[in-house]
Amino acid sequence: MTEYKRLDEEAWSKFGKKLLAEKGSEKQKEFLQICRSGKDDFLGYMDEYLLSLKDGTIDGEYTTLEYKFAEREFLYPPKDTQEFIWNAFKNIPEEMMYCCGFWGYIVIDMIKSEYIKPDYLASELNSVTKTGIYVIDVALTSNDQKQIDHCARRILRSMCNPVPRGKRVVFSDFYLGKAYWRFRWADKMSQQNIGLNFDQILEIFDEKYYVEFSAKMHSWKSYIGSKNVFGGLLMYLNQEKGNKIPGKKLGKIIDKVSYISAWKAIEEQTPSINQTEIQKISEIL
Repeated sequence: MTEYKRLDEEAWSKFGKKLLAEKGSEKQKEFLQICRSGKDDFLGYMDEYLLSLKDGTIDGEYTTLEYKFAEREFLYPPKDTQEFIWNAFKNIPEEMMYCCGFWGYIVIDMIKSEYIKPDYLASELNSVTKTGIYVIDVALTSNDQKQIDHCARRILRSMCNPVPRGKRVVFSDFYLGKAYWRFRWADKMSQQNIGLNFDQILEIFDEKYYVEFSAKMHSWKSYIGSKNVFGGLLMYLNQEKGNKIPGKKLGKIIDKVSYISAWKAIEEQTPSINQTEIQKISEIL
């Protein structure tokens, strides 16, 4: 596999652990202020505490995302922006795209190239008014340890640091990763014999269902990573009965499928057979 320029996974984790070691610490306050101050201060901080370290980065082929984001667009990229993200990285081996260090380096490089501003990293998704600068200012003036810690964690998740919520951040809390994986899964499954095209599958991966898929996709408890099981699930969700179920019920269906897989080789069954089984599961839940 081709090596790509990225942050060392261990060094990237240590960076996050040190920052989150104490809620509301002076180190957290300094980091928040650095993110508010702009590109130069941010890059100087990252160079001092990570990039210049002996084992801070792994050398390899350089790649980046050459796209200038508006702040809200960075938080939830629209479909055309998601497609741009996918096209930028679709030829890179999938194994590399699991790496938090790869995405972390991309974010830092985008700030260096002025495609995003460091304060964007603190923005809150659920409110139009909560810009990154607003969130940082509120945290710094609050003298509330939990609020300062919350802001620091938000910034780390926006950089795909694995410490706040684990390595699954690459699928869930990291905006660029969510856009990439939504298109990656749609591209992969549209090439299977399940009677659904790329756009139909992409529509299934809306915000309601993506949350459940991303939580279960690579879990040791889940079998939906199997193309036959995943295909059957997509076929069911494309039906009128399936596309109306709540997101939380989808999570329960996936858990039930995983339970059944303990004594039945459903990953060997065709997607059509699994679609029927999944429909039966849904009807009794």
